[in-house]
Amino acid sequence: IPFGGKTVLLGGDFRQTLPIVADAGREESVDASLTRSYLWPLCTVLHLTQNMIQSTDAPIEKMTSEIYSDFSQRFHSASYLTERSIVTPTNSNVTEINTHMLSLVPGPIRTYFSSDTLHTDATDAGRIEAEYPTKFLNTLSFNGYPEHQIDLKVFTPVMLLRNLNPAIGLCNGTRLMIVFLGHYVIKGLIMGGTSNGKTVAIPRVALNINDSRWPFVLKRRQFPVRLCYAMTINKSQGQTLQSVGVYLPKPVFNHGQLYVAVSRVRTATGLRLLIVNEPNIPSNYTRNIVYHEAFSGLGNTTELTVPLL
Repeated sequence: IPFGGKTVLLGGDFRQTLPIVADAGREESVDASLTRSYLWPLCTVLHLTQNMIQSTDAPIEKMTSEIYSDFSQRFHSASYLTERSIVTPTNSNVTEINTHMLSLVPGPIRTYFSSDTLHTDATDAGRIEAEYPTKFLNTLSFNGYPEHQIDLKVFTPVMLLRNLNPAIGLCNGTRLMIVFLGHYVIKGLIMGGTSNGKTVAIPRVALNINDSRWPFVLKRRQFPVRLCYAMTINKSQGQTLQSVGVYLPKPVFNHGQLYVAVSRVRTATGLRLLIVNEPNIPSNYTRNIVYHEAFSGLGNTTELTVPLL
């Protein structure tokens, strides 16, 4: 009885090199392989359907180490931060990446909480205020608006979420590196644009948030910034960088997003993609979404092929 009657699991890849036989040619090498053994007819072949060799238990760490290489030595360099970012489809992925990067920056965290109140013209305003207490308002997140809780450190990059003073470069989408964290004001060094290198002050501002999902207008007073080691693909429009990581834990969900993501970089050598179609399993393909009717009436267009590294 082979193997004394015990079940034995043998692993191998027949696409890799064959057994080494001294002075052997092609025929001798094949004859030395397992499939030529007298035991082979007794074997049951099980195919591996999940690529365990290429699996990664920490896709975010893998992506950030690629784009933010030498981070421990250069985390405080505005020029270093200006030229790189990670783009990803959803805000939840952005938050994951930014939280990870913040943990790598030395120094204490300064936490800022917003003041949240609600306003409603409904006749039963008292009932609405009772149903939606302040603690609930604090949990609400809205695209394009600051969070109730913002954690910052000196030297972290942030993105401005509102037009404050376009004349000096303080526009929605402007990136800054934090240089001072005060109680009433924060200061940052503008990264990029015509005001590159200018130090500016950012105050708290009152923002009225009107979302049809809720029967009230939320008034949130907070610094209009967000960490931006990573940003959503939609928010990255208009950015041109030297090093860009495209992190796709799920495929894009709207027309043009993949095109925007891969075209934020100046050259193909500065582009890195991490596509994870299954948990912790990198892939080399992803879904693109194109609404062809969006191009109707444009006539002949020139196609640009971007090599994905």
